[in-house]
Amino acid sequence: MPAGRDITLQDSFIIRFAAYLTERFPLLNHGILIISYYSSNQFLAQVLEGGGEAVHYSRYSLMGAVTVFCMFFHLRIFDEHKDYEEDCNYYPERILQQGLVTLKHLKIFGTAAIAIELVMSIICGPSVFTAVLLAILFSLLMLNEFFVRGWLKKHFLVYALSHMLIMPFFALVVYSFTTGKYPWQAPGWFLVYAFVGFFVTLNWEVSRKIRAPEDEISAVDSYSKIFGTYGAAYLVILIRIVDTAMVSFVGYHLGLSDLFYIVLTILFMVTLIGLLQFRFNTNRKTAKRMETYAGMYIIAFDLTLAVEIIRAYPFSLF
Repeated sequence: MPAGRDITLQDSFIIRFAAYLTERFPLLNHGILIISYYSSNQFLAQVLEGGGEAVHYSRYSLMGAVTVFCMFFHLRIFDEHKDYEEDCNYYPERILQQGLVTLKHLKIFGTAAIAIELVMSIICGPSVFTAVLLAILFSLLMLNEFFVRGWLKKHFLVYALSHMLIMPFFALVVYSFTTGKYPWQAPGWFLVYAFVGFFVTLNWEVSRKIRAPEDEISAVDSYSKIFGTYGAAYLVILIRIVDTAMVSFVGYHLGLSDLFYIVLTILFMVTLIGLLQFRFNTNRKTAKRMETYAGMYIIAFDLTLAVEIIRAYPFSLF
């Protein structure tokens, strides 16, 4: 049962909102995600821009990380608004759908998050403001489903691809916070890694919408419904091959050690094991396991790159 099972309107708003966060935006999980994501993109930007300085954190790292955290949060809130009616029909047990937290509440928090993003970026200068503004504008297009909602709903994979494009924008936000340069000044290898984030997130998106046949919901789309129970699982492996190859090329360009590729191989094998478990023992548990492995990969591969850059290049904490 969700966290809202024992929560009622008689509980304080703080308790109800905390339950919502636990259910839909776990702070610890997202905190770890932001640390790994921001570190890898920041260190990569510092190495590629050269200058002989050691890779390091700075006050801009903190400001940028807070900004990216707020961006992930406001995306969550945008999704709640987009999917509210459908979620009321199929997930009535959720905190939001029970009315314990309302869309009006979330709109206030979302507005505050965007305000923080803008303030942080303005403090850091026009290049950072531009990068943040571009990401916010793209997220607004996502909120409005690019003004072709009906068409996108009929093309499930295109829907996912269009929305995952936010990830390169987030990477470019990190780039601008790190270098003080405009996003279009990012070097080619940074753009390659920015799109690794696109494919890694797409992998998770597909993985979390794979279901065993008995768990399919008639009016709710899933990749297993569109591509077949195992076709969707094979798609996960195909995407994993692409993102693993791309990050390997980045590692080769940076001259990273063999350990980097060993870890990537292990991470790939975890995904493959998840596929085999689902393929030969198809049930709700093994389907959920594919999502879990995909989520672990998102954090693990970013941390791997960050650690390997620290090992390969001069590093100073601040």
